[in-house]
Amino acid sequence: MADNQERYYNINKLNKIFAFVSILLLAALVFLFVDDYKREWKDHQKKFRELEIEKTRQRYADESAKLGDNAQYQSLLKDLDAAKTQHKEKSGEIASEQSKFSQLTTKYDIEKQKYQFKKAEFDAAKYAFENASSHNSSDVTHLKTQLEKVEQETNVLFKLTEELNAGVVAQQGVMDQQTRQLRDMEKKRDSLARQANILARKLNLIDPQKMSFANKIANFIRDLPVLDFMNPNYRIQQVVLKDITEDVNFAHIPKVDRCMTCHLGIANPDFKDAPQPFTTHPNLELYLTSKSPHPFEEFGCTVCHQGRGRGTDFYSAVHTPSSLEQQKEWEQKKGWKKYELWEAPMYSKEHIQAGCYKCHSDQTVIKGAERLNIGLNLIEKSGCYGCHYIERYTDWVKVGPDLTFISSKLTPQWAYRWIEDPKSFRHNTWMPAFFDQSNTNDPESKKRGQQEIHSIVHYLFAKSSEFSLSDVAVSADAKKGEELVSSLGCFGCHQIEPKPVSKTMTLQSLRREHGPNLIGMGSKSSKKWLFDWLKNPKRYHPQTRMPNLRLSDEEAANITEYLSADKNNDFMNVKVPEIDPVILNEIVKDFLKKENTSAQMEEKLTKMNSEEKLQFAGEKLIRHYGCFGCHTIPGFENEKPIGTDLTEEGSKSAHRLDFGFVHMEHSPQAWFEQKLKDPRIFDQNRIKTPDEKLKMPNFCFTEDQAKAITTALLGFVKDKPEESKLPKKTMRRQMVNSGQRLVREFNCQGCHVIEGDGSAIGPSIHDWLVKYQNKSDAEAEALIKSFGPPDLIGEGKKVHAEWLFNFIHSPEVIRPWLTVRMPSFGLSAKENNDFVKYFNALDDQDFPFTQRSVGEITEDERKAAEILFSKNYFDCTSCHIVGDKMPSGTPDKWAPDFALAKTRLKPEWIAQWIKDPQSLLPGTKMPTYFDPKYFDQSGPDDVLGGDENKQIHVLRDYILTLTGQPSSESKADQPSVQQ
Repeated sequence: MADNQERYYNINKLNKIFAFVSILLLAALVFLFVDDYKREWKDHQKKFRELEIEKTRQRYADESAKLGDNAQYQSLLKDLDAAKTQHKEKSGEIASEQSKFSQLTTKYDIEKQKYQFKKAEFDAAKYAFENASSHNSSDVTHLKTQLEKVEQETNVLFKLTEELNAGVVAQQGVMDQQTRQLRDMEKKRDSLARQANILARKLNLIDPQKMSFANKIANFIRDLPVLDFMNPNYRIQQVVLKDITEDVNFAHIPKVDRCMTCHLGIANPDFKDAPQPFTTHPNLELYLTSKSPHPFEEFGCTVCHQGRGRGTDFYSAVHTPSSLEQQKEWEQKKGWKKYELWEAPMYSKEHIQAGCYKCHSDQTVIKGAERLNIGLNLIEKSGCYGCHYIERYTDWVKVGPDLTFISSKLTPQWAYRWIEDPKSFRHNTWMPAFFDQSNTNDPESKKRGQQEIHSIVHYLFAKSSEFSLSDVAVSADAKKGEELVSSLGCFGCHQIEPKPVSKTMTLQSLRREHGPNLIGMGSKSSKKWLFDWLKNPKRYHPQTRMPNLRLSDEEAANITEYLSADKNNDFMNVKVPEIDPVILNEIVKDFLKKENTSAQMEEKLTKMNSEEKLQFAGEKLIRHYGCFGCHTIPGFENEKPIGTDLTEEGSKSAHRLDFGFVHMEHSPQAWFEQKLKDPRIFDQNRIKTPDEKLKMPNFCFTEDQAKAITTALLGFVKDKPEESKLPKKTMRRQMVNSGQRLVREFNCQGCHVIEGDGSAIGPSIHDWLVKYQNKSDAEAEALIKSFGPPDLIGEGKKVHAEWLFNFIHSPEVIRPWLTVRMPSFGLSAKENNDFVKYFNALDDQDFPFTQRSVGEITEDERKAAEILFSKNYFDCTSCHIVGDKMPSGTPDKWAPDFALAKTRLKPEWIAQWIKDPQSLLPGTKMPTYFDPKYFDQSGPDDVLGGDENKQIHVLRDYILTLTGQPSSESKADQPSVQQ
């Protein structure tokens, strides 16, 4: 009979269950360790180790080859072998000297110890005597005698130790002399082979072929499972950013980035050609290194790139593919899938510059972020901030023209055609299309759209104010007008391109689109309006960015004649449909029923005549579509933007965006791009009333433009680094930021090079030289700098602040041979000051305090300066104008008026310019009279004793004394460019 010991279970069965569970637990534990040990990042680190060994071997081989070809190194090795042989031959003598040194050292140590003991005895005797003296003790005399005895013995031992020490030092010198030559040669050898030695030591540590057997065993053991806590070769790398935190379940903890666990070569330039994930990060001077503005230890990776910094595999790091093709490749090769719950996935490669905006949101131009800069520029040119509140653009002017006086500029028929299809008149207009879009291209919606346009046009012309226009009182020549448009500088902002031209969009190309394409002007406005506009743009539109070129009546009439000759007959022949009372009633009803009952709606509608209906519908439609966001329209002066606030749009997660029934990737960047390319596509397959439909207009952005704007939108985030990580808000930085905004707003870089970028007008100067000055392409290319607007490099260091302020306010002629004309922008005093501060801040100049003059020039100095100034030496007047005195030769060699130097140029700049003009303006045509390399021997020896510094200073002081009536634009004797 089985003995169950009064149990309700069978112990044998229980033992079997325990055995099975124990085996299962052991298997699970083994699997746990194996799974934990076999991590994706470990494979990456092993591959990187192999790559590192390979590169180190190659570098070591290259360094060794260099040493083999280095004659100095090879000669040194031979001399070193000879020195070692000689040293070995003298080994007996050296050993004898070493024995002497050892004996002297031993004797010195013994006597020094005796001296130290005796010194201690002396200190004790001294204290005993001093104590007895202070207490008038009876044994003072005895203690004094004892002290004197001990002092004498101490002095004897001190002298002995000094003599022995001198002997040790002398013997050391003898020994050093015997080995000095050998040591010096070894140091020189090690210096020449320093890099090879470093690589050799590195190979001994990482290369299995080089490392010792003991190191191999040690590496094997510490990389084993469980034991890999003991400083393994393969381990997680991370940086903890204590002053940058992230929100984890409502707790702010330091940000931790582990990206470098796989991206092991990001800060090492040796891996620039390595495959991912080992390749070097681009532009190490700007990123990662300790000397860069973004040191790795302070910024990590995810501050700029986003993603999940604590992730240690491809999936958990939340990488984002750049295209559907790349996504499919990642899914197949890397097991990628969407990390659904992470709200800040890594920026894709094409949108990576969005991260720059977090810290640099106050800058107009962000260095090294070309696509982001283009995106911001497109937002500005498109006037997105007119409909969408964007904190960055709270006080920017509206991008569209003022419609207060529209009836003096346009006809209702032209306005209708323009609103219906802007691109049918100007193919590259920034005016978007509101009608006949993807949600309104059915026949019924098209008919309704026609009546909506009629209503809008009716309202605009009904509210238009009177604007007086003067007749063009002078005869005009279209050919002269064409040349004026080419030569005055109009093409710094405008272009005349009748047909679309395929080109890559850059900041430079956008500068040529600062103003509208000047095609079809004869079909748009009357000659009277165009003439008045050219004479004074601000009279019609006070906030316009179009400057005043100070045209004479004849010049304005000629340009008017030229521009008016271009007509767009296809556009003008488009038939304008009649007003449809039935559809107009439906439009009015849709707006009335929002605030009225059905009975009230019918009653109000019945009382309205056709004019009132058009007026009512036009006002409501302008508010509905937000036309006032870009245009000044009477009656809408205080309206708020109608669109979504975009200040933090980049922080929106995908689930907060309406994808509708469109089959596409569900990500913010995909939604933004699709919205920009077809703003109303998300109404697809939806049933909506006309007033419920999406109404964002279509700018017809290209793929590249949409990606650039998306990059900017992704950068509009709420989570920004702490203040300590942002660029310091210094006074200089604020000046630069304010100035950069003005430069962008008034398109200064359309004509000038500023901060190393600009001069979009260059190609048009080339075309003008070829067409009107009969230059070849090569000649025109060489003359662009001579006949184009000056580069504003170092302007703050160059000119007085007061002069620059006055020049911007009221330009004067400095280079009378130029046909390009500096316009008057009609800036406020604050804007003028901001420009002046900007140029001074760029060059770290004190503002507004500048040195205005130098000391008096003596008669001897004047004579010396006149000699240098003359034809026999520097021949300054062969290029420079002096008041009314024009230089000889052709204008391509001419230089600015010396008569303006005293009020215009800073004395210290003039001195530096004379000394080395290329250092201030690389590529300048100003000759270099003083060789920077051999400055002390480069000046004339027979002037001022050959002292180059004195020659420069007297020449500067002399130039500042030159006066003369400055040349003016209207001088009858102004030489032509052909001269």
